Amino acid sequence: MIRALTDFYIPDYIDSISAVPVLCIRSERSGKSVPARFADRYLGPFTCGLLIKAALNKDAVSPEDLIFVENALDYSTVIPYDLLPADRLSGFISEQRPLTIKINGHPAVSVSNTPGKDELSRRFAEISRYCSLRTGDFLAFELADAVPVPKDSRLTCTFGVEGNISIIVH
Repeated sequence: MIRALTDFYIPDYIDSISAVPVLCIRSERSGKSVPARFADRYLGPFTCGLLIKAALNKDAVSPEDLIFVENALDYSTVIPYDLLPADRLSGFISEQRPLTIKINGHPAVSVSNTPGKDELSRRFAEISRYCSLRTGDFLAFELADAVPVPKDSRLTCTFGVEGNISIIVH
């Protein structure tokens, strides 16, 4: 699910959350088992964002509900609604304009480059081996390791000149 957030409430059955910086690219075509040499034809507009990852407190969930809750805990994706043309990807994130995650104003992660077209094509091809992709699907490519986000903190992510995400974690 892709949505704009200003507040993120940690459910009682979650021990902790973490944030993962991502590059999100929209698929321009449908496909399955796409060879890497053709995958760049599928890569469309992009943006950067965050995946919010949750760690389940298994003691807070009844045994009969555990399998349901575990399957429902996929990553929540937070991205701006504006997408940028694919030709702007090269150099969008750089040493001068890194993707930066801050927690309560303190830098937690800084990413200064994105994977190149060859790497993205290789990853797209790997994904398409296992999943059928449709036109308009978003693929999230993780750019760094997850960063723990404490309760009652402000999580911000800035990237390029256009991107800004700000979430209060409760």
